[in-house]
Amino acid sequence: MDYMKLKEQLSSVAVTTATPFSKDLSEVDSGGLKRNLEFLLEKKISVIVPCGNTGEFYSLSKDEWIQVVETTVNAAGEEATVVAGIGHSLKTAIGQLHKTMNLGAHAVMVMYPQHVFVSEEGALDYYRRILDEAKDIGVVLYKKGPHLSDDVLLKLTGDPLVAVKYAFGRIADFARSVQRVGKRFVWSCGTAERFTPFFWLAGATAFTSGLGNFAPSISLRMLDALLSSDYKEAMKIQQMITPLEYLREGRDKANNVPVVKVVMDHLGLVGGGCRPPIHLLSDEERTATVDSIADWGL
Repeated sequence: MDYMKLKEQLSSVAVTTATPFSKDLSEVDSGGLKRNLEFLLEKKISVIVPCGNTGEFYSLSKDEWIQVVETTVNAAGEEATVVAGIGHSLKTAIGQLHKTMNLGAHAVMVMYPQHVFVSEEGALDYYRRILDEAKDIGVVLYKKGPHLSDDVLLKLTGDPLVAVKYAFGRIADFARSVQRVGKRFVWSCGTAERFTPFFWLAGATAFTSGLGNFAPSISLRMLDALLSSDYKEAMKIQQMITPLEYLREGRDKANNVPVVKVVMDHLGLVGGGCRPPIHLLSDEERTATVDSIADWGL
């Protein structure tokens, strides 16, 4: 594994793909997922993250997780870098890591541990054991809570750790982390386009996107603006997409995925419903969502 090359590939926009289900939500719609992936590849998205939070990771069974990752790897071929979300118990995460390696994905993203009694010391052990199992594959860590601290990162740096998706705390905290830990891996803004210009100034060289599922051209415009240091253009895009992002924050951020899926359906992609405990949008929320992208030129 050429980890330096992988880091270069990850220094881009990564679309965390939504997972479409059958109408009754009982099965993953592999055909719909393939259709959505073909759309992203046609639009030149080069980094794809299946089974992330936008992909309803915690709503997928073991077999469904495999189905989504395998479908994504096969669809991407040589056209995109695939970073599969893994997590749950340590045993489950390591099993998913090995399966991801066998399927041919380029990297895994370790979801932030969901445990009532998680501690910094325990999180360090969790991450270290996963990294020790990684052979010829990159590992991305997802900072979604306080226990993936700077101290933990300083103890984990070095291959196969290739990136950190940062989605917790203030931008000032992120800047401090970059200054303290250094740029030993790719720092990715994990809170998408609305915050990316600010994270970029603080040291990020990548970002993840949910709206990229249906508006990859907007995400790529943001990337191009930042790569050319055109912050006026970046902020123009930021202001344009902010009304949608506010809607995704509705109901204490629980509207995040339903909003994305509603727009996907509206534009002829395959979004569909979300599995409980994620809810459906109200009629009023659906109307506001569609209205919010009316002037995007999609």
